[in-house]
Amino acid sequence: MARELSKENLELVLMQAMMAAKNVRTQRDRLLELHRRLERHRAAPAPTPADAEARLGQIASDVFKVYYLGLDPGARMLSVCLDTAVKNRAVSAVNIAFALLPDEQLYDALLAQKLPARPTTQPQAIARVESAILAVKMLEEHHLPRCVECLVGGQAPRPPSPESLAKADLSDDPDATAKTRHVASDGDVDKALDYLCRANRITALAIKHIDLAVAVLSRFLDRKELARLAKLTDRGAYLGVEISQPTTSPDPSTPSTWD
Repeated sequence: MARELSKENLELVLMQAMMAAKNVRTQRDRLLELHRRLERHRAAPAPTPADAEARLGQIASDVFKVYYLGLDPGARMLSVCLDTAVKNRAVSAVNIAFALLPDEQLYDALLAQKLPARPTTQPQAIARVESAILAVKMLEEHHLPRCVECLVGGQAPRPPSPESLAKADLSDDPDATAKTRHVASDGDVDKALDYLCRANRITALAIKHIDLAVAVLSRFLDRKELARLAKLTDRGAYLGVEISQPTTSPDPSTPSTWD
């Protein structure tokens, strides 16, 4: 039977979850902006192949920033939550079966997963964290690298292997124009958009899981302790690297689009 976390471990888990919530929500906003930019490109393509290559290359570079420099730290924060819970026997069981599913099967399984709609216990909160980890890891290891590959070709780097950066040309090096480059076709752009749509849907699901976990775990601390953790979270949350065009343009989609 699962145990409740000690106050010290509860604060650790809750603060990491709160920081992960800020991190993943920020990446979601950036992904929505990148989706809008790619849709605008499809509706009004660049006048020349060179312009299209430059525009799509910049979008690919920004997608890379989101998953490699943004979501990966968020996944590590969530992993701290789960590891702490497992070590302290605060989970009923870890869902090994989901972790072994191929990416597209996992995508469908996570969307269809049935968890208590209104979690109340710490183990139920940790189950939400576990599902959020699977969602975020799928984003950074499958959907978003595949999106990059559709836009620029080659094999996109996947965390946590910095040496794999050499396998994809995502730099702003002016000499890169002398290299043989992949120019995305209309079909490639459509595939990239599909991967971004799936990524946005899974990111929204991850945020839902994290928010529910934070809400449940917060009930086990008093208001003063929560206020202190909130201040620490605001100061310590890592939000990744800003994309080339800040996420300021209006979102034409309704929230239900990605739920």
